[in-house]
Parts: sequence; structure tokens; C-alpha cells
Amino acid sequence: MGEINRANLKLVGALFVLRRGDTKGAKTLSRVAPSRRHVLAGLAGSAVTAALAACGEVNHDPLSADVAEMLMLSFNGSTTLSLSAQLLASHVAAGRVGGVIFSKMNVGSRQDVIELIRLFSTDARSVPLLAIDHEGGAVQRLVERQGFSRIPRALDVADTLSLEQARVLYTQAGSELASVGFNLNLAPVLDVHDPANPPIGQFGRAFSTEPTTIAAYAEAFIDGFSSAGVLCAAKHFPGHGHSRGDSHYELPDITASWSDLELQPYERLIADRKAKIIMGGHLRLASLEKEPIPTTLSKAVTHGLLREKLGFRGVVMTDSLDMDAVLGTLTRRDAVIKAVSAGNDLLMIKNVGLFDPYLPQNVLAWVRDAIKEGILRERDIVDAAERVRKVKQEIGVKPPNIT
Repeated sequence: MGEINRANLKLVGALFVLRRGDTKGAKTLSRVAPSRRHVLAGLAGSAVTAALAACGEVNHDPLSADVAEMLMLSFNGSTTLSLSAQLLASHVAAGRVGGVIFSKMNVGSRQDVIELIRLFSTDARSVPLLAIDHEGGAVQRLVERQGFSRIPRALDVADTLSLEQARVLYTQAGSELASVGFNLNLAPVLDVHDPANPPIGQFGRAFSTEPTTIAAYAEAFIDGFSSAGVLCAAKHFPGHGHSRGDSHYELPDITASWSDLELQPYERLIADRKAKIIMGGHLRLASLEKEPIPTTLSKAVTHGLLREKLGFRGVVMTDSLDMDAVLGTLTRRDAVIKAVSAGNDLLMIKNVGLFDPYLPQNVLAWVRDAIKEGILRERDIVDAAERVRKVKQEIGVKPPNIT
């Protein structure tokens, strides 16, 4: 990566935003001396040029294809003019990345969204996972401005609609989401409602305080979106509902508040074969993991609890490994290796604030080294990638039919 070291990555990310004609990086850059800003601007341009050129250098061995299947990255900007979007599309086309997640900052007009979906899909070696948060309520990235119907927050859905009415609501929402090309919804929330919880309860993102009600409405949610060919990722395992912190900014400790009650919605969805993808939350649970790491990076939680005890055979994915709950104490390399070692199949890495234009190549190199060192097993990488491919096939994920 030449002269762009870790200390400069956030600033280079901001420059990528500015270079596409936006001003979202201005606040970050305003604190940088003009002389350094000039140097970084040159580095940003040379970095993307070099990275785009490197995308033609594709590794065709099976391991590189499997690691790519496990990667879901994001980008800066909300139009196809974004250099980081163009770079990510090149990585997808080269077979280095298997999925793209759209954040709030990536959503412009409906046409902007459609053009970005086409950018990521047109030259892809295989159908990429194209993901977004479309829960409803406060966490709905696509709204009236993009031609989408408002979805009530989960708590209100369970309070006011029957299960059949909820299924109709989510079927329409699934059709709308599929109409612009998305095939993965990072929802529903399976957490237990607690009004004192900052990231979830405060916004009514959970269906209920009762596990049976949560499971029933989550199944209606999944049925509705699945009918439109949209996968769903149930979250945040093993239960974020009673936390008193937000993993975007810290590692919430749920040791004192968590109980097996929070597993019941997952048990129901797994038993009913509704859960195809389960997303872990970055939480501290000392009763199951003695090391002070997030549950997403814990083999005892991800493999021992979810795979062995609950019998889940689908795809396990992480929440973004760039959250402060993870990078507050770990390097990105260590986070990636721990996530894979724990048993995750799909790694979400926003790669926006701490921007690395060579992230897919670096992840592949980290995995190769970890296999050589005996930290990871190649067989586990193969199995993880195969689970991702299988879940795509099960729901018939296909190239976007954008309307």
C-alpha cells in the first residue's frame, strides 16, 4: 500500500468522498494541514489507480475464490462517480469480493441506487450478495424518496397487525426491495424488547418482550421477503436486547443481563428451517467466553452455542468488523482471523472510515498466512464458502431484475 499507512487511512477515505464531488469528508479534512492534505490527495488518486490496475491480477486458485465468497464490503458515496464504489465493483468483477452492503450514506435517489446495483452486478463473476438494512421504523434505508413504502417499526407491527397482515406487509416490502436489485435484507431483529436498551429498544426495533411472539413475527418477516427472492439475516445473536451499550461505539457487556430466554427465537426459527443466515452481535458474554473479546469472535459462542447446541447449519455472518466494539482493541487482521476461526462464514467489513483499497488482497494474504501457521484450516474456509453458495442456491439468488 506504499506510503498510505494506517494513520492516513481515514483521511484517504475522506478524500475519496471529496474527489467524487461530495463534501462529507470536509470536516475530517479541515483538521489536516494544507500541505499534508495535498500529499494525501495525491496518495488517494495513486492508490485507487494502483488498486484498480491490480484488480486485473486475479488469483484463480480455489482458496482465493472461497475467501472472496466470505467477504462483504461497503464503499463511500452514493453514486457511480464514487471512486471507492468503482474500486469495489472492480474487486467484485475480479472475483475478490462476494458481497456488497449499502449503508445510509450510500443511498441517493432511486436511480442512483439502481445504477450502483448495476455497477456491482454487471461484470460480477458470480451473483454477489447485495445487502441493506430494511427492518422498518428507524432502520429503513430506502424510503419514500426512493419510491419505497414506509414499514412500521417491529414493535408496532406486533402490537397492531395479525401475523397474516404482517406477512402481507413484508411481502410487499420484499417485492419493493427486489425491484431495485437487492437480494439480502439484514433483518429481522430477534432481540428481546427492552425500552432501556439504546440501539434497539429505544427505537422499537424488536417485536416483543415474549420470545414466542418475536419468533412468530420474525417468521412472517422472513416469509414475506423470501417470497420475493430476498434472503434475510436474523440478528443480533446471542441477544443484544438487554445491553446498555451500542457496539458501534463500545463493547457492551451483557454478562449480567443475558439469559437463555434470548436464544428461544433463534431456536424456533432454526427448528422451523426459516433461518438461512444469522448475524452475530459484538457483545461481551463472560459466562460463555472467558477471553475479553466480542461474541462474534468467540468459538465458544459462534460454533459451540450456535452450531453445536442450537444445531444451526446455515450461514453465520458478523456485524461489521469495523465497529469500535472490535477495532477498539484489535487490529483488522486479528479481527478477521478470529472471526474465521470462531466459525463465521460471511465477514462484513465496511472499509469506509479506515479505508484500505487493497483490503480483499490483504484478507486473502492474512488467511493464507494463518493457514500456514496452523491458526486456520483450509477445510474450514472451503466449508464456509460452500455454505454461502448453498444459501444463495436455496433461495434462488440470481442477477438483479431491476424495474
